[in-house]
Order: sequence, then structure tokens, then C-alpha cells
Amino acid sequence: QLYELDGDPRRKEFLDDLFSFMQKRGTPVNRIPIMAKQVLDLYMLYTLVTEKGGLVEVINKKLWREITKGLSLPTSITSAAFTLRTQYMKYLYPYECEKRGLSNPNELQAAIDSNRREGRRQGFGGSLFAYSPGSTHGLLSSPKLPVPALGLASATNGGAITPGQKIKKGNDCSRVCLLQTAAQAAALEQLREKLESGEPPEKKLALVTDEQQRLMQRALQQNLLAMTAQLPMSIRINSQGTR
Repeated sequence: QLYELDGDPRRKEFLDDLFSFMQKRGTPVNRIPIMAKQVLDLYMLYTLVTEKGGLVEVINKKLWREITKGLSLPTSITSAAFTLRTQYMKYLYPYECEKRGLSNPNELQAAIDSNRREGRRQGFGGSLFAYSPGSTHGLLSSPKLPVPALGLASATNGGAITPGQKIKKGNDCSRVCLLQTAAQAAALEQLREKLESGEPPEKKLALVTDEQQRLMQRALQQNLLAMTAQLPMSIRINSQGTR
């Protein structure tokens, strides 16, 4: 199928050389890559990427939209950049390194890490990257994580802890908040990777909803633990408690 996509005589020469190279390095191409329910044209993908300076250059300059158009792929594909990058790394990047030497694996990893950090910063800037059925990508407001002054009413011997009590240990509270923020960052990073995994739209929407609920539950639990650790509690257990 890859050979028959067009009549370009360079296509056969490229594919023969690519498959031979991948076979010799022990990673033969045994399955035709598919994207948007059609064969992914490895010849055209390689041509477009190398014309722009190679994979690392495309990642750093965020040129995937142009690559997508060059491949005549639907603009409505979600996470097209992630999918194309993954397929290129699997089928074409070793060949690019061998034949063109446009970058090396260390530079590639640095580009991927930089791209991931930038995406995470944008996510915490006030919006969460999520799928929107009406467009290629939508922005969903990040879940507001409430930090309420929780009142803890306990059946003590004639007394109760009121909501008005203040937390005195500011340093402890700051440490708890930092731990909470780190946990939220890790959770949102995992969610972003799931959203880029090419799952169906319905599953992506469910992932966002579940993640919002999980983050709110975690925030409430951590706030509760932080306050109970700092508020003095003297609970007397009545040995004659009712059964």
C-alpha cells in the first residue's frame, strides 16, 4: 500500500532503503502505520520533516500543523502532533539519524522534555488542554480547587471544634500546600498524556471529568488532614457509649 500511494519513482527507492535499514538494525517494519483510518505515508512524512530541518527542529518550532496539511490529513484529528511524532520516532527517526544526521537522540529527548514542560506551564496558566467535540482542540477551565475553612464538629465531652479557629503553624501549612501542588501537577501531566493518546472523544471527556473530581477529592482530603494535624483535639472516649 505504501508503494502504491503515488507514482513518484523516488518512493520505491526510499521505501526499499528504509525497510532494508530497519531490518538490519533489528527493528523491521512488520505493520503498516495507520492514522485517521488511512495508511500513514512514511515517504511523504519523512520528506516533509527533513525538509524543515528534521524531527528535533519540527518539535522545537512546533511545525506539526504544516506537516499535517502536507500529508492531507483531516484538521479535526486530535493530538495529531503527538501521534505523528510517535510514529516518526518509531519508523523514521533512526533512518534520519543514519542518513541525514540532523540531530541525535539526546537532542531529541531535550526537545521532547522542553515541549512537555511548556505544555505543563500553559496548563497551569489558567486552562487545561482538553478535547472539544466542536473543534480540533478546546480550552477547558482548570478545576477550581477550594480550600475551605473546614469546621470539624466532633462528639467530644460537651465541646466542639468551631470553624473560626485559626491555624498557627504557617510553615507546616506551606509545606502541605507545596506537596498538594506537586501532586496536582503530576496528576495533570498524566491527564495530558492520556488526552494525547488518541482515545475516542467520549473517553477523553470522561477522563477530564473523572480527573476533576479526583483532584477536588484529593484537595479536600489534604486540607482536612492539614487542619486536623494542627488544631488541638482532646477527645474523651466514653466507656459507657451507646451501642
